[in-house]
Amino acid sequence: MNNNALNFFSKLASNSNLNAQSVKLAKNTDLTEIDADFILKYASSKATILDLGTGTGLIVNKIYNYVKSIDCVELFECFSKFILVDKKIKIINQNIWDFTSEKKYDMITMFGFMHYFNEEEAIKVYQKCYNFIKNNGKVIIKNQFGVQEDVTVAGYSSEQQTDYFAQYRYIDKEVNILKNIGFKNIEVIDIYPPEANRWHNTHFYAIVADK
Repeated sequence: MNNNALNFFSKLASNSNLNAQSVKLAKNTDLTEIDADFILKYASSKATILDLGTGTGLIVNKIYNYVKSIDCVELFECFSKFILVDKKIKIINQNIWDFTSEKKYDMITMFGFMHYFNEEEAIKVYQKCYNFIKNNGKVIIKNQFGVQEDVTVAGYSSEQQTDYFAQYRYIDKEVNILKNIGFKNIEVIDIYPPEANRWHNTHFYAIVADK
């Protein structure tokens, strides 16, 4: 199902009016200052970070100066042109399925990224990530999750005015997926103010887990 999401973003990337805010699908809502502050609670100045689905760098541009380095995996080059140019930032224009690394990271961040995979795909992504993290390293996932069950959107979205795929998995299920892969000390944190949660059946959470 990730191909359906990629088709959506491919159309978005071809928009002639593309700007740094274009990847924010909830219009007029930018909570990346909260995202950045949250990451920096766990990252030291010596931290090496792998950020998956970086988009236009709205978070990375706020945190790069406080860590050692950030490797940004973003498939669409037209999105990554908004990421700041700095020696601490490496941009990798590649699909997550093709991305590989011999490097081990202190932290992997995935913000607003994992709902574009179905459950089977998500397991594979997390398994890949597990291999990229140093022992005692962390993964931080921020996403909308189902409150009581999986919530899947597949088809035409009136809000986005196009076909759209997203799967907001039940939060307890996501925790169990991570646990079964080998992650430990898993915390679920209510990251945003209440007004950010627009729907009764999904909720924004950050999941922090150790390897």
